[in-house]
Amino acid sequence: MYIPTQEERYSKAARLTLLLCIIIPAGVVVWLAGGSLSDCTAAFLLPLSLLLDKVGFNTTAAACISALIQFIFFLWLTRSRKLTPKTRLTIAITWGMLFALIVRIAIYQAAAALQ
Repeated sequence: MYIPTQEERYSKAARLTLLLCIIIPAGVVVWLAGGSLSDCTAAFLLPLSLLLDKVGFNTTAAACISALIQFIFFLWLTRSRKLTPKTRLTIAITWGMLFALIVRIAIYQAAAALQ
C-alpha cells in the first residue's frame, strides 16, 4: 500500500482551499451570532475595517482598504515560491482563526455595550 509523503499530501492545497480557510472561520462566528448571509461572507473584513474605522476612515472606505490589504497578502501567500504548501496552509488557517477570534471579541464587546 502506497502512503504519500507529507509534501505530496500538502501540495494539493489549492488557492480556493486557502481562501476558504481565511473566510469561513469568521463567517461561522457571525452566523452563530445570528448574522445574515451577507454579514457572514464579509465577516473576515471586519477586524481590519474596525481598526481603520477607529483611525478615522468611514465604514465603506475602511472595508475597501481592508479588502485590498487582505487581497495583497493573499496574493503574496499564493505566489510565494519560498513557502512550502504546508506553510501556506498553516498561515491561511492561522490567519482565518485569528480573525475569527477578533470578530468574536468584537461581538462580545458590542453585546456588553448594549447591556
